[in-house]
Amino acid sequence: MELHEAIRELVAAHGTSMFSDASGFRGVLDDVLEEDQATTGDINLLVDAVRFDVLTPLAAMIDGGADPIRAVEEAGLRLARDRGGDDQAASSWAAAVIGYAVGKVPEAVILRYRSQRPPSSQAPLAAPPTGPPLQSPPQPPVPSQPPTAWPPHPGQQSGPPTVMPGYQSAPQQQQPSPYGIAGGYPPAPGFGGTPPKKKGAVLWIAAAVAGVVVIGGGVTGLVLANGGDKDPGNTGDGKSSETSETPEVDVEPAALDKRYTALASTISSGASECAAATPAAGQTEVIDCVVNAGKLRLVTYADAETLTAARKTRLDYRAGTLTADNGTTALYEFDPERGGTADPAIVYWDSSSALQSATITGEGSAKVDSLVTLYKATSPRVAEPTGPQHPVFRDFININMDVASCTRQRTFFAGESEEASCTAVDGIVVSVGRYTTRKGMRTDRKYYKEQYDKAGTSGGTQGGGGTWKFGEGKAEGAYYAYRDSDGETATLYWDYDLSDCYCYGVAWNFDGNLKKLENWWPSE
Repeated sequence: MELHEAIRELVAAHGTSMFSDASGFRGVLDDVLEEDQATTGDINLLVDAVRFDVLTPLAAMIDGGADPIRAVEEAGLRLARDRGGDDQAASSWAAAVIGYAVGKVPEAVILRYRSQRPPSSQAPLAAPPTGPPLQSPPQPPVPSQPPTAWPPHPGQQSGPPTVMPGYQSAPQQQQPSPYGIAGGYPPAPGFGGTPPKKKGAVLWIAAAVAGVVVIGGGVTGLVLANGGDKDPGNTGDGKSSETSETPEVDVEPAALDKRYTALASTISSGASECAAATPAAGQTEVIDCVVNAGKLRLVTYADAETLTAARKTRLDYRAGTLTADNGTTALYEFDPERGGTADPAIVYWDSSSALQSATITGEGSAKVDSLVTLYKATSPRVAEPTGPQHPVFRDFININMDVASCTRQRTFFAGESEEASCTAVDGIVVSVGRYTTRKGMRTDRKYYKEQYDKAGTSGGTQGGGGTWKFGEGKAEGAYYAYRDSDGETATLYWDYDLSDCYCYGVAWNFDGNLKKLENWWPSE
């Protein structure tokens, strides 16, 4: 029996709890596997995949509609980085095995990576981390965002785009829900069957059921509301450009609610231990409070220019963000798990008329969803965007869908200003996005063109190819449709290469029905 099949049988018998503890998982493998089923390098890789929690983001990406191949590549890239090496092929194989064990990844993906694994996969087991994993800390498998698919993007990492249906990593696409199971695979056969007879596995499972899980500690530093280390009042030597002492201000809840009513009706909700801090240049008041899982910072600015500068610093376009800026108000959310970093989760909102901003910054392993709950508890005056906003992006979506069917989600790729999941027709999953630069969009195009070409040489099926014509045609957009060699996934990609859009769309059918995709997409 192949190694991946043996692990799938273990999961079928004992459940995914066996992936909650790396040491226990290794013990199970040592007890259950035959000597010729796995090398030391194989086991080291799989144990590291459990230690660095590969399964949570991998399942989230695929459940959000990501193509399993792209999702596995993204998970492998992150695991290779966490292990301190660059052996992405071997790490992708380990991610594929874990995904196959829980019914998320088809066997063909494992075989694809097995043939690519270099000898370095026999490297010794990485030392256990002293704190929380650098990325993808354990989290609930289903994020609060609605089910969505993620397109591949360049920019977040070097190499191929990250993931979405049809992407190798999350088409992300951090990021879902990106994270239902649109694009998932049937559960592993035999779930609930007879467990292996080896007593070591049974003992370990008992320990897992008892809840013996070790969680690394560690606290991430507070990111200031004005942009972290980009504090406009920081002179570079650790001193503030302002020499005045911290002013005395009323920090009682009722007083804060009254002064910051332009931001929320009850800004003090959930806050405690509020205290005044020394304002930086261009600020007239700074209040720091403790909230569950993090910190709240309230800032009043001296003028519109300073607020604009602080907003510009805060509204970055790294992967994992949700942004909305209408000039009068702005909102920014950052999900580090979707973005693939160890930075803290953040929720920021402001009001240019009141010259004020509020920032909730997570501490430790605080999830962005917890921060959003705190933000909503204040009854904020600035609402989260629920659908696509840019007018040209909306026109792009309306070409072949109803923009009202699209739901905003946090981006999965760096450089995206917006990303959304849309409802098309039964059996078709769609993700759309808008880049801030032509380079970002064209990186996506290059990836899908490569997959289209590969389909014609590796047993897959090519559908429509080349450019599509709306307006000027070739310079305006591209269109590629293909079915993978395993016949399980059909993908259709299109983009709109205009300076006021840089928009893309990716549609998938996980029954491999390429004709259905092409019939759905308008021909003119």
